[in-house]
Amino acid sequence: MNLRRFWGRDMGEALRAVRGSLGADALISDTRNVPKDQGGGIEITALADGLMAPADSIAEAAVDAPRSPAYPIAELRQELAGLKSMLAWLAPGLHHQDQIVNTLLAHGLSMELIGKLTETMQQIAGGDPRERWYQAIAQLIVTGGEIAAGRDRLVLVGPTGAGKTSSLVKLTVAALQDQRRSVGWIGMDQRSLAGSDPLAAYAAILGVPYQRAMDRKTLREALECLSDCVLVLIDTPGINPRDALSVKELVKSLHGLAEVRRTLVFSAVTPDKDLADWTARLRPLGGQSLFFTKLDECRYFGPVVSTALNAGLPVSYLSLGQNLTGDLVVARPQVFASLLLTGVETDD
Repeated sequence: MNLRRFWGRDMGEALRAVRGSLGADALISDTRNVPKDQGGGIEITALADGLMAPADSIAEAAVDAPRSPAYPIAELRQELAGLKSMLAWLAPGLHHQDQIVNTLLAHGLSMELIGKLTETMQQIAGGDPRERWYQAIAQLIVTGGEIAAGRDRLVLVGPTGAGKTSSLVKLTVAALQDQRRSVGWIGMDQRSLAGSDPLAAYAAILGVPYQRAMDRKTLREALECLSDCVLVLIDTPGINPRDALSVKELVKSLHGLAEVRRTLVFSAVTPDKDLADWTARLRPLGGQSLFFTKLDECRYFGPVVSTALNAGLPVSYLSLGQNLTGDLVVARPQVFASLLLTGVETDD
C-alpha cells in the first residue's frame, strides 16, 4: 500500500483531491488542521493499493501543500494492521468522527470492536454523526437479567472485593422501597461462621429473614425456609477465579438448583484481560447476567463494554457508588453509550 498526503483549503477540497487521485476505495488514515503559519487548510493522509512506498519517499499530492514529517515505517505498519478493520472515512464530518474513534480507543476498545461499531453506525440512516455512534453502541450492548417482577431467586457470584455483599444490600433496599416485596437472604460465606457476620447485622437492621448455608444440602434447606419470600438473594464467598478447586466447589453447591439464577459480579476497575480471563473461568457456574460495580471509581469503560460484548451475557445492574440507596441503576444500553462518548478526561 502507498501512503500519500493531500491538502486542501477545506475538508471538501482535500477529499476531492483524495478521490481524484486514489479513487473512492482509498483508506484515510489521518486528518489534521494545518496551522496558519504553515499555510493553513486541511491535510489528509490516505492509503491506496500497491507496494509500500519507502518511509522517506512518501508522495505529497497537492499544489503548495505544507510538508509534514515522514511517517515512521514501524509505527505505520502497526497502525495499518488496525486500520484494515475500519471503513473509509470519505464523508463530511471526517474530523469529528476521528475524534469519536480516538475517544473509543482511549477507553480501551479494541479496533475489532470499533470496526463492528463502525459497520453498525453506517447502517443507521440520517442524524448527526455523534447521535449515530450513540445509537450504534446502544444497539450492540445487550442488557437484561434484572430482578423479575414476581417470584425470583438470585445468587451473586464473583471474586473477592467485587462488592457482592454491598450489591446484595442495595438490591434489597431498592426492592423494599420501590417494589414493596418480601425479601430473604442466604449467606454462604463459611468464613463468617467463625467470626463476625456483616450480612447478619444488615439483615437485622433491614428486618430481612436470614439463613446460612455451606453446601448444596443446606442451601436447599435455607431456600425452603424462605419459601414465603417473593425474592431471595444469595451471597457467596469471594473466590479466586483462577482457583479451579474453589470454582468447582461453588458449582457443586449450586448444582441442580434450576430456580436460582446466577449473576457474575465484577468491579469496573478490573483490567480488561483479567475480566476476560475471569469470565471464561467462571463459565462453569452458568452465569446468566453480568453486574458491574464501582463505576464511580472507573475512568475508562472499554473493559466493561468489551466484557459485556465478548461474554455474550446481558448486563443487569450497574453500581455507581458506596451509598446503599440511590447508587444502583438497572443497566440500559444508553448508559453505556453515554459512558463511552463522554467518560474520558483529557486533562493529562
